[in-house]
Amino acid sequence: MADLLPFLIAGIVSGSVYGLAAVGLVLTYKTSGVFNFAHGAMATVSAYAFYTFHVIDGVAWQLAVAICVLGIGPAMGLALELVARVVDRATLELRIAATVGILLVVEAGASLYFGQTTTRIVPPFLPQGGFAAFGVRVQWSDVATFLVAVLATAALSTALRFTRRGVAMRAVVENAALLDLAGTSPVSTRRWAWCVGTGLASLSGVLFAPLIPLDPVQLTLLVVQAFGAAAIGRFTSLPWSFGGGLLIGILAALATHYFNTGLAAGVPAALPFLALFLVLLVMPRRYLMDRDRSVQRIRSGWTAPPALQSMGGAVVLVMLTLVPSFAGIHLTDWTVALAMTLVFLSLGLLVRTSGQVSLCHMAFTAIGVCAFSHFAVDWRLPWPLALIGCGLVVVPIGAMLSIPAIRLSGLYLALATFGFGVVLQVMFYSQDYMFGTSGLGLKMPRPSVFGLDSDPAFYRLVLALATMATLMVVALDKSRLGRLLRGLAESPTALRTHGVTIDITRVLVFCVSAFLAALGGALAGMAQTTAAADNYQPLMSITYFAVIVIMVGREPWYSLLAAAALILVPSYITTADMALRLQVLFGILAVLRAATASRLEVPAPIRSWLDRTFRRNHTSAVFAAEPPTRLSPTVLEVRDLSVRFGGVVAVENFSFEAPTGRITGLIGPNGAGKTTTFDACTGLVKAHTGVVRLRDRVISRASTPRRARLGLGRTFQKTELFDSLTVAENVAFGVEGPLAGANPLAHLIATHGQSRRVRTATASAMALCGIEAIAHTRVGTLSTGQRRLVELARCLAGPYRILLLDEPSSGLDHSETARFGQILRHVVAERGVGVVLVEHDMSLVLDVCEEIIVLDFGRRIFRGTPAQVRASETVQHAYLGEPVTEEYRLQEPIA
Repeated sequence: MADLLPFLIAGIVSGSVYGLAAVGLVLTYKTSGVFNFAHGAMATVSAYAFYTFHVIDGVAWQLAVAICVLGIGPAMGLALELVARVVDRATLELRIAATVGILLVVEAGASLYFGQTTTRIVPPFLPQGGFAAFGVRVQWSDVATFLVAVLATAALSTALRFTRRGVAMRAVVENAALLDLAGTSPVSTRRWAWCVGTGLASLSGVLFAPLIPLDPVQLTLLVVQAFGAAAIGRFTSLPWSFGGGLLIGILAALATHYFNTGLAAGVPAALPFLALFLVLLVMPRRYLMDRDRSVQRIRSGWTAPPALQSMGGAVVLVMLTLVPSFAGIHLTDWTVALAMTLVFLSLGLLVRTSGQVSLCHMAFTAIGVCAFSHFAVDWRLPWPLALIGCGLVVVPIGAMLSIPAIRLSGLYLALATFGFGVVLQVMFYSQDYMFGTSGLGLKMPRPSVFGLDSDPAFYRLVLALATMATLMVVALDKSRLGRLLRGLAESPTALRTHGVTIDITRVLVFCVSAFLAALGGALAGMAQTTAAADNYQPLMSITYFAVIVIMVGREPWYSLLAAAALILVPSYITTADMALRLQVLFGILAVLRAATASRLEVPAPIRSWLDRTFRRNHTSAVFAAEPPTRLSPTVLEVRDLSVRFGGVVAVENFSFEAPTGRITGLIGPNGAGKTTTFDACTGLVKAHTGVVRLRDRVISRASTPRRARLGLGRTFQKTELFDSLTVAENVAFGVEGPLAGANPLAHLIATHGQSRRVRTATASAMALCGIEAIAHTRVGTLSTGQRRLVELARCLAGPYRILLLDEPSSGLDHSETARFGQILRHVVAERGVGVVLVEHDMSLVLDVCEEIIVLDFGRRIFRGTPAQVRASETVQHAYLGEPVTEEYRLQEPIA
């Protein structure tokens, strides 16, 4: 036991600093909703500042600590709060890009300012000496570090619970508007939280400074280990996050005693990220869900005319073909740049097309490089087989990494992929089946036939392969899978409620992305003839992500620009530290891109001129509508439905029936349980008790897509549309979703017959709703009334027998509401669908419904005809909040 005590003490000290950093991270995330990937960078700034004040300028350590923790830390917090406020309504990938950009600026800026060659040491500054405990020497500095971390965490936890500002910090997460009405500024509250959070990061940086030589990369990764501690605290609990840091520190220290050879030697360094990945895999989903946001996507709604894109592509291809004639000594870099276009295309499929964040693409390229080298050199496989094999090796790894995407929201996928990249480096890079321990790098042989091993010939081979991959990705973007990926980025909920098993979509895109990244990495390694582990650092994945976010254009243009910026610019501009200067530039542009997301668009005059010049006049791509097909009769039956959220009963023992060919009204005051009933019927929330039947089948345990494929359609109180797509593309999802279903092949390929069916059904649905004239208009530009009709048409395009319409007249004026009611009666008469209408506009309900059900506090209190509703005292009092006499209650037709 005595031999373990030194490790235990070291673990407690490092773990307390991890916990302290995690507490600051959780505090800022809880109050702002922006996860600070630059948290480690804040510690780096503080550590270097402390070194400058204390070591270089000779300032007393007490004053230097005060300046860093109480001055520089809060100042960084004010700046970060401003960034977080600016990007609050941006998409998840842009919010992540903002803090990732700050990380890149700090890391590269520190290297540029302080240099990369000089080793900088911060001497111990806390009280020296110590005492003996159980035969082990304990340093006073270790005790001081632990006590500072514990007291800081305890003080913050106490302040959050008992002080006015602390209570406000907790309240701002739940309802910032209500806090504002109560007289406390949410902005001021968040500023305080950011100042305290970055102050704790600064304190952790100061405490870490004497433990290792100052290095911006190592310091950043050291504090990033707080991510694992925050995960143990479920990204919400400060005490649990601090405890998680202690646990990780202790286990990592003990692991250095027990695991010191082979693969296990990397466990101590990988432990925080293993903990992060494990928590994300096993933690119940209800603890790890992002707040819902209404955001604008990266993807622009306008595309350059096809003729212009074809001309541009031809010009670029000709220029690239001529590269060997003028590149000279830069030819290898041109080859690497072409190979890297595959990597950026693969990353763009995830980030730009499907709206998912991957921070481990460098890991995919590293695995591809190692697999190719071992296949070609050790196994002596033919070059084409080795190349294809290295891509196939990464496919199951991509499928594994899609698990967090399936279970959780995008932020936790980003954390999981980043953790995977770090674990791969610290545990696997040194193994014989990857880079090994020799440090000499792996041989990357080129094909030896037809002279392809020469630089010009190999360049042309890579150009041909990159062209093929580009065409494949462009074709994929225009295929069914591409449409599903764009829908996934815009509204996963809409896809699910229209029959698409989005888990299949996510696995497919991860597999395709991993395959392309591995191929690109292998080709880049062959261009350089060797591949060493130092060239595949996990933080490079963050740089790749930032570059993909800031580049303009769609596929393949963003990948070409990204490869040119990362590879060709440093090749031709050989200024010292050019790579670091570019990293600073990429970081700044990532922050600016996130801050200007809603305003970055091609100017309208230029769009109009390009459209007039290059876009041919074309007839509508939608076929002429055919006469609507009348659906077979069926009924939605709900029996004894109850839904609970914790101790709150939202719906209690509610039963009703909704047959086809009829509009059934479901009304009640706000909070009565109407939308919750719809969510339970469609499977978006889990029912506590009750049975849901459709077409004589019990669907209570079926998934949301399965219920949709059986005929249950849905619109939403807040429209769930794909804003960057056109009206016709939105409506087409109503029929294309069930066709894709849960079949991976159907996600990839649409047959000719299916394509015709989609176009015909789309045209018929738009004709029913009278929106053919706006078929090619982007949905994001439509009025509220038009958006409601698009959502209804999307339901009508599919094979849905029962439509659940949630407040479809919300936001409409009187004339628009009247027109909507006419359309609703028309489609029921023409198609024979059944409609359950949740609506607050009583004139619309009384006009179109044949039967009306009234809910109040989750219970059915009335059912009858519109005439009975008009005369019902029970219904009137449910809306007005007055008690009902017992005498009249007995006369009401409740059942």
